[in-house]
Amino acid sequence: MLTLSSLAVVIGISHPLPSFAQKADGKQPPVCEGQLPTGMVKCNYEGGDNYKGSFVNGKPDGQGIMVYANRDRYEGQFRNGLPNGQGVFIFANDDRIVGIFKDGNITQGTVIFANGDRYIGTFKLVREVGGGTVSSQPSGRGQFIYANGDRYEGEFFAGSPFGQGVFTRINGTRCQGQFFNQQLDGKGTCTFANGTRFEGEFRGGVPHGQGTIIDAKGKRFPGSFRDGQKV
Repeated sequence: MLTLSSLAVVIGISHPLPSFAQKADGKQPPVCEGQLPTGMVKCNYEGGDNYKGSFVNGKPDGQGIMVYANRDRYEGQFRNGLPNGQGVFIFANDDRIVGIFKDGNITQGTVIFANGDRYIGTFKLVREVGGGTVSSQPSGRGQFIYANGDRYEGEFFAGSPFGQGVFTRINGTRCQGQFFNQQLDGKGTCTFANGTRFEGEFRGGVPHGQGTIIDAKGKRFPGSFRDGQKV
C-alpha cells in the first residue's frame, strides 16, 4: 500500500536575524583623535562602541570599521553615521552578512551562518507583533541553503518561506507549491528519488485533502488523504 506518512516538508529556518539599525552615535559625543570634524579618525563612544575610519561633519561617513560593545562589528561604507552601501556585518557568534546596507539595515545580500547554512536574497524591515523591535528579515525572493545540501528557493516573508517555492533535499525529494509557516500548505507536488510523486493538497507539510499518488510506471492512485495517509 502506498502512503506518504514519512513526508514532512518542513523548512525549519531557525535563525532569526537581529536588528541592523545599529546607531554609531551614543548619548554623548564620542571622544575622537585624528582629523576632526572631517577626515580619518579613531573614536570611542559612550557604551563601549569604537570606530575607525572616515568622518564627515563629526559622523562616520565613507569607509570605516565600527566595533560594537557586544563584539559585533561592521566593516564597510557609512553615511551620516550609519552603515550605508557595501559592507559586511560580523556577529559575535561568527554569523555574518555581506551585502548592501541602507540607513543601518541590510537590503540585499548573503547571510552566512556559523553552522554553514546560508541565505541569499532580499530583506525588508519587519516589526515584531505588538509593536516591538524593527529588524531586517528575509522577504521577497531568496534561497536558503543548508549545510547538508538541502535548499529552499522561492518567496519569503518576515524571515520564513511564505508563498510559492521549491524545496529540494539531497536524497532526491523535490517539493514545489505554496508554503506557509515554513511548510507546504495548499496545492503542491512532491517527486521522490524512486520516481513516485504526489500531486494534491497539503497541510502542515504533509498530504491532507484531495490528491493523487503516481508511481514510477505512471499508475495513478487518486483519493483523500489525512495527515499523510491515504484514507
